[in-house]
Amino acid sequence: MKNSLRISGGSLRGKKIPFEFKDTLRPTSSKLKEILFNWLQFEINQSICLDLFAGTGSLGIEAISRGSPKVLFVELNKKNYSSLSLNLKKLGIKEKSKIFFKDAFTWIKNYDLSKIDIIFLDPPFDKNYEIKILQQLSKKNDLKSSCKIYLEYSKYNDIEIPKNFSILKEKSVGDVKAMLLIKNEN
Repeated sequence: MKNSLRISGGSLRGKKIPFEFKDTLRPTSSKLKEILFNWLQFEINQSICLDLFAGTGSLGIEAISRGSPKVLFVELNKKNYSSLSLNLKKLGIKEKSKIFFKDAFTWIKNYDLSKIDIIFLDPPFDKNYEIKILQQLSKKNDLKSSCKIYLEYSKYNDIEIPKNFSILKEKSVGDVKAMLLIKNEN
């Protein structure tokens, strides 16, 4: 069954991102997207972004629509990867994006993060991925201290934020909790 997400702001506002509904795909709600991009509104247009566990790619696509010069997408599910690749082409934003068919944990381990300004983390719920990826990011020496990390997870999961990150903003909407984190200065 085909569904679609609407891009809510910027140059692509109103355009749709089609996706196939399945249990493994849980796109960010319009309300949370609005909150996130209100948090980032004054910096998104100069920021290179990373959309880990990209799924539909809606967070990264929204970032490009709102002026991000480059978004890196990382997605391991073959169908999601193919669909995202096709949508980037259809929306005419392929030149502002790079898509990787990789596992997020392996990608983070091997990729230099020194140019990344914002990371979108919206992993599958109930797998403890958010804790594992935050711990991995906390150990990366090439993560800029100014890099902001948006995290989305089930509000029923208690997660411990690594000590070298601070919470800048947080909000709950329905069953989902969202946080904006930044690495503490050493």
